[in-house]
Amino acid sequence: MHDWQYFFNHDRSNLNQGTYRIFEPKWKAEILHWFSQKNVDKQQKEDFIQALIDFDDGCGDFYRYRAYFLAAEALSQFPECSLGDAIAEQLLKWSYAYFRQDKSDWQILPQPLVKTARKTLVLTDRKRVIAAFVHLVHTTESRSILRVAAEELRTLDPGNKSAIAALTLLTPVVENKETFSQTSQNPGEIPVGDETAIASLVQTIETILSEEICFFAIRDLVKIGVGNPTVIAALVNLMETTLNKDNCCNAIAALGKIAVGDQTAIASLMKFLEINQGDRICLDASQALWQIDPGNAVTLKTLVYILETSASASLINRAATYLLKIDPEYKTAIATGNKVAIKTLFQIL
Repeated sequence: MHDWQYFFNHDRSNLNQGTYRIFEPKWKAEILHWFSQKNVDKQQKEDFIQALIDFDDGCGDFYRYRAYFLAAEALSQFPECSLGDAIAEQLLKWSYAYFRQDKSDWQILPQPLVKTARKTLVLTDRKRVIAAFVHLVHTTESRSILRVAAEELRTLDPGNKSAIAALTLLTPVVENKETFSQTSQNPGEIPVGDETAIASLVQTIETILSEEICFFAIRDLVKIGVGNPTVIAALVNLMETTLNKDNCCNAIAALGKIAVGDQTAIASLMKFLEINQGDRICLDASQALWQIDPGNAVTLKTLVYILETSASASLINRAATYLLKIDPEYKTAIATGNKVAIKTLFQIL
């Protein structure tokens, strides 16, 4: 028996003439077995799934939801289904309404629907559900959503790096820290150089878009990754590639604290200052460069350039103050012969 309509032949005009074995518990095992059969045409399976998720019962959606949940369970036997991602996403929306990125479609859902959707998440294609949670962890801007999603992801996939990274970041604000003892530690207690924690936090700054989450990840990397080549490389990459200015500034400041003498970081900061000039971020970069490579001429050149060209009084003051700190006799400014720079330095003496 290859024709799926044996289980479900919907006749909207005359329900008594239809076949609705999909709603009879005794047929459920047989239907799931049918989806596992290798000799059943793939298109037959696709059509059956489509019919289940499109089912319109015309009586308050009770049977529509039951048909949809059967389709979701069928994915465990038919994981290659082209509709799998959409089904997993829909299950998440029904399970946790506030996961929705677009709040315009929020609605209060019946609790039986929510509970059944959550149960079905465990019964459907596990890989797709894990992927859906990973995507949510990487894209949400909400710490509350991140926490719930990370907890669920950890339950579904113990040891998942995305879950570990998220829980590591959230531990300081979680009331019951024992809940996370197996996968997460307080950042202050993470051993310096811990490879698992470093890998998780590096993945966080490489993949998670949230500015706040990225800030906490960088903070924790500074605590445990001084001089660590993996951490330095990740921070350099973030500095060079991110479109978020605050994330870039945080990466630069972190390099100034952990990359002393590191030639890769020195070269990258010098290149950064050659490409970018005169902005606040350049002052941060010049300070970081001096911290890891005292005496670097590019730092002095950048500070003098800010004095000569910036229209921001506060930026000029900061640059002049730092220049006097690292070059007390303001020899660099005098050497350039720039009157504006010299005048500014004299004014803050």
